[in-house]
Amino acid sequence: MKKLTILAVLVGISGLAHATTINAPSGLNSLEGVDAYSWGISIPLANGETVTSAEIDFTSVTLTAANSSGAGYLYTDLLNSQKTGVTTAYDGDAPGDYWASQFSGKNITTLGSKYFASVGTTLSWSYVLNASQLSALDSYLTAGTFNIGIDPDCHYTVGGLSFTYTLSPTSNSVPDVATTAALLVLGLGALELFRRRSVLVRAKA
Repeated sequence: MKKLTILAVLVGISGLAHATTINAPSGLNSLEGVDAYSWGISIPLANGETVTSAEIDFTSVTLTAANSSGAGYLYTDLLNSQKTGVTTAYDGDAPGDYWASQFSGKNITTLGSKYFASVGTTLSWSYVLNASQLSALDSYLTAGTFNIGIDPDCHYTVGGLSFTYTLSPTSNSVPDVATTAALLVLGLGALELFRRRSVLVRAKA
């Protein structure tokens, strides 16, 4: 009984930090090579909260048209921008990452690029943010919003694009209501076990 009670409480505590997934708006279903795109995402952070895990998932992205090389690249960045929704910027299908020419220093965090060898190539991939990328994301979110910058060299269709993140309190922050409740349940469970053990001891006596 004791082990089951503690296990249940631990499961409850671990479930406090749950993942939230945001799907990209329809404006990012088709990516034109002459444009670059930024997707603004707002995340309300409670006092003492930070993003402790995050990933961007691209699903079934297909190169539908290419230039004379027959191949294409798709670049992705985190941007320190407060724009919301989808913003489109014209770059004339210039080679390279458009957003790297618009943001610099700590205001841009490059996640990488994907290479499409030929028209008709379909790829799916994820960018799982590492510690330094998460730190940059948290710094961007001090104003409540950040942007995902996407620059397609050539033309693509996108089957799915999503951003998934987990929020957790920092180690030195005051526990939130859910954490406090879980700790209270743990304490009450321990008291109940102590009471039952005392009853059994008296009964045997």
